[in-house]
Amino acid sequence: MIQTYGGSFTNDWTAYQGFRDAFSEVMDPRFYNIEWLDRKVWNCEFRFWSNGRAAIVAKIKIYPAGGKAVHGMIAAGDLQGIKELIKQAEAWGRENGCIVGEIASREGWSRVMEDYEPSQILIVKELG
Repeated sequence: MIQTYGGSFTNDWTAYQGFRDAFSEVMDPRFYNIEWLDRKVWNCEFRFWSNGRAAIVAKIKIYPAGGKAVHGMIAAGDLQGIKELIKQAEAWGRENGCIVGEIASREGWSRVMEDYEPSQILIVKELG
């Protein structure tokens, strides 16, 4: 089982509220809803960053063998602003013992995040 790690920090709830609608728009409602993300950010299970132009949410995952990853959960806003925030999340991950940064998202992110490389692929078949 993969664990998540909250760490000790506080999230800027007011800034989060400014990006809440944008986050909701990119979420697949069959799997996640905005209330779930709200709880994770509010309880500091997920870390939130914003620079006014963009916002991201990440968590630390602890794998069964002990390796830690800073895992990007969701992003919204200006692409350059998002990239700046990812650098901050990576630094936070390093400070907390993470050995990799990972982003699980749409394929387009693999093209814009030049310093990330594919590690695994998830293939999906609609069953309904």
